[in-house]
Amino acid sequence: MNLLAACLAVAALAFASDRAPHMPMPVVYWNSAEHGWRAKPVLASRLLDPTSRPGTWTIRGNGKLTFPEDRGPMEIRRLRVDVDLHFPRPATGNGNGLPRVNLRRAFPGEDWSAYNRLSFWVRADIAGFPVLSLGVVLRNDGKEKVPDVYQREGLHYVTIPHGRWTRVQWEITPLARDKVVAIEFSPWVNKRLADPADRFAFEIGRLELERVPPDHYEGWNVAPGRIAFSHSGYQPGTAKTALASGLTAREFTVLRDDTGEPVWRGPVSTVQTRLGEFQRLDFSGLRAPGAYTIEAGSVRTRTFRIGPDAWRDSIWKTINFFYGERCGMAIPGIHEACHRDWQAVQGNRKIVMNGGWHDAGDLSQGLVNTAEATYAMFALAERTPDPALRARLIEEARWGLDWVLKVRFEGGYRIGFASMNLWTNGIIGDADDRTREALNNPNVNYLAATAEGIAYRVLKDADPQLAARALRTAEDDWRQAVVGRETPENLSTPAFAATEMELAAVGVLASVELYRATGGQVYADKARELARVVMDSQQRTYVGSRYPMTGFFYNGPDKKGIFRQFHRANDQAPAVAMAALCEAFPDHADWIRWYATAALYGEYQKRAAATTEPWSVLPAYIYRDDEWKTIPERDRYESSREAFREQVLRGMPMGDGYYLRAFPVWFARRGNYGVLLSQAKGLSAAARLGRTGDPAA
Repeated sequence: MNLLAACLAVAALAFASDRAPHMPMPVVYWNSAEHGWRAKPVLASRLLDPTSRPGTWTIRGNGKLTFPEDRGPMEIRRLRVDVDLHFPRPATGNGNGLPRVNLRRAFPGEDWSAYNRLSFWVRADIAGFPVLSLGVVLRNDGKEKVPDVYQREGLHYVTIPHGRWTRVQWEITPLARDKVVAIEFSPWVNKRLADPADRFAFEIGRLELERVPPDHYEGWNVAPGRIAFSHSGYQPGTAKTALASGLTAREFTVLRDDTGEPVWRGPVSTVQTRLGEFQRLDFSGLRAPGAYTIEAGSVRTRTFRIGPDAWRDSIWKTINFFYGERCGMAIPGIHEACHRDWQAVQGNRKIVMNGGWHDAGDLSQGLVNTAEATYAMFALAERTPDPALRARLIEEARWGLDWVLKVRFEGGYRIGFASMNLWTNGIIGDADDRTREALNNPNVNYLAATAEGIAYRVLKDADPQLAARALRTAEDDWRQAVVGRETPENLSTPAFAATEMELAAVGVLASVELYRATGGQVYADKARELARVVMDSQQRTYVGSRYPMTGFFYNGPDKKGIFRQFHRANDQAPAVAMAALCEAFPDHADWIRWYATAALYGEYQKRAAATTEPWSVLPAYIYRDDEWKTIPERDRYESSREAFREQVLRGMPMGDGYYLRAFPVWFARRGNYGVLLSQAKGLSAAARLGRTGDPAA
C-alpha cells in the first residue's frame, strides 16, 4: 500500500488529451517528499549504534539475529535478521499465523530533543515477496508517551526493494523524545504459507541521529520564506492566489517557465483572519494557458500550469491508484495475481471473491467502497469530452462492476466489507483460506443497484449483454433494499453503518438511476418518498447566536443527532440525491424543495469555509457542547466522554452551545480526506444545480 500511495502522490507527468498513460505510472523521484528530505543539510549528527555489538540488540519471534563480518555501504558494519518463514502453523482457523519478528535496540531513557531525524541503512534479501514492509517504532517514556494510546504517533512504515541498500531518514520533529527507551524494527511478513523457495531477511547498518532544518508540520500558517500554491495548477477563469509568510519583497512576479518573461506583477498583500496573519499573492487576472513560476524577491516556486485541463492529471493519478489496488490480477511491480482462495459464503454455497480493488493496506474489500468507486467512474465517463479518458474510466469501472455482480447470492446477500490482511497461495482447502459471510444489508444493496443502474446506461450500446445483466441485478438489489432493514446483525462493520437520512439519500440515487434506465413509475415514487426523509432531516433555521449557520443534516427527521462520519465519509449523499431528483423530474411539484435542500447545503458549506480563510478549507462538522454526555464511554472510536468534550470545546464557538470544528473529533482513527472529498462532491453537485438549475450542465 505504501508503494502505491507513493506512486499516486509523486507521479507528476502531464498527458496529452488524446492518449492515456501507461499504468502503473512511474514514480517521479525528484518530485517526491523523500527527495526533498534527502537534500536537507545535516547540521549535527550522533551515531547511536554501529550495528556491530550483539549485546545492545535483542530479538523476539520467528527470526535469527547475526552480525556478519563483511561490510555494508560506505564500509559500515551491519546486523542481519533472517526470518523463519517455514515454522509450523495451525492447520485450521482464521488466525493470521504470520511470522512475527521484533528487533529492539534499548536506550536508558535518553534525551534526543537536540535531534529531529533518525537515519539508518537497510537492505532486503527476499524471494517470494515484491518488497520488504518494515515498521519502525520510537518508544518514549517521558511525560508524553510515544507511541500514544491510539497507536497514531511514533510508528513509521517503509517499503524497501530487494537487494539494494536504501537509506531511511525519518523526521521525528513532532514526537516527544525527552526519555527514549527503545527503537524497534518489525517486518510485516504478510504471507502465511510460504513456498519452499521463499526467503525473507533484512540487514540494518549505521543507526544515527541527525539534526536538520525541520519541516513545517503544524498550524495554518505557511513556513517562513515559502510560497504555498496549487501544484495541480489553475483554470483560466478561476481565482488564482498563493499564500506565504516571511517574504521581504513587497511585490511578486509571475514568469513564463520557458522564457523567463514576466507576465504578471502584483503586490504582496497582508491579510488577517481568524487563523492568523498571511501574505497573499493574487494573480487571478492571468488567464493565458501555459507553464509559470512565481518569484518574490529571492523566493521562487516550482512550475505550475494554467489551462482548462489543469486538473486532468489528478484524474489520471486517481485511476492509476485504483489500477494498482486491483485484486485478483498481477500488477507489475506491485503484486502477483492474488486471493484466489478468498471466499464469500452463504450456508453451504461459496463464491471466490477476489476482484475489485483492495481498500487499504489490510487488503480489505467491500461492496460499499467498490460500488461507490464504480459509480463515480461511470458518472465521470458520461460527462468527459476526452475520448481517451472516457475509455480508460469505463475500463476501470468495468473491473469494479465485475466484482459488484460477482460477489452476490440470491435474495440480496452480498459482501459489504471483508478484511484479508495477508497474501494467500490461491489453493482452496489449506490453512491460509479466508471466508466471509454474505449479509443482506439495504445500504449495501442500494449502493450496488446504483452502480449497476448507471452501468446499464453507459454500456447499453457498447456491451448490451453486460448492460442487460447489470440492469437485471440492479432491479433485484433495489427490491431487496426496499424491503430490508439495517440492524447490527447485518452490518459488516460499524464504519459502514448508515443513518436513516443517509440510507434514504442512497436509496434516492439508486431509485433515480433505475428510473433513468427503465422509466418505471415504482422507482420514481420511491425516490420521491425517500426524498422527504432527507429534506426533513435538514436544519432549516439558524443555530448559533455568534456565528449563525443552517443547512446541515441530522441523522434522521427526529433531529436527535447531527450527521457526522468517522473514517469513511458519505457527506455527499443528500446533496447528490437532491441534484439527481432535480435532473430526473424537472417538472415535479417538489422540484423547488429538492433544489432548496441542495442549495441550502451549498450555502452552509460556503459559510463554513469562510471560517478558514484564506485557505477556505471545508470544516468538518458542527457539534453541541452537551453531546459528550451520551457518547459510548471508552469506545474504540470515541475514547472518554471528557476527552470528546475537550475536543469539541476547542472548536470555533458559534454561540448557544454550538461549535464548528475544522477537523472531526477523532481518537483511534484520524484523517480528514474522506470527509473533505465527500463534502466537496456534495458542494459541487449543489453548485452545478445552482448555476443553471440543471446538474448535468
